[in-house]
Amino acid sequence: VEMIRVAREDKDDSIRGKAVFWLGQKASAESVKALKDIVSEPTEEDRIKEQAVFAISQLPKDKSVPMLMDIAKTHKSPSIRKKAIFWLGQSNDRDALKLFEEILLKK
Repeated sequence: VEMIRVAREDKDDSIRGKAVFWLGQKASAESVKALKDIVSEPTEEDRIKEQAVFAISQLPKDKSVPMLMDIAKTHKSPSIRKKAIFWLGQSNDRDALKLFEEILLKK
């Protein structure tokens, strides 16, 4: 709970970024929700959102791939979508491959 508070509220971006990283390592339901909230928070800086996307990529595949796919498809920021797509590519997941085919073959 304290780590989530630090990730959301600390005034030092560096400390918040580190807290986001450790939330990804914890992989609890509460941590996963906090990471998802950070990525979708409209007022959050892109650098922190990108760190949250990386932290999501470090979660077990059954959690990370669906979240990354959702970010890749729906996030408003092109740079955040790009980070999600990059980490999906690193996952070697079949569902990620299907998403890439969908994106690349779209007419």
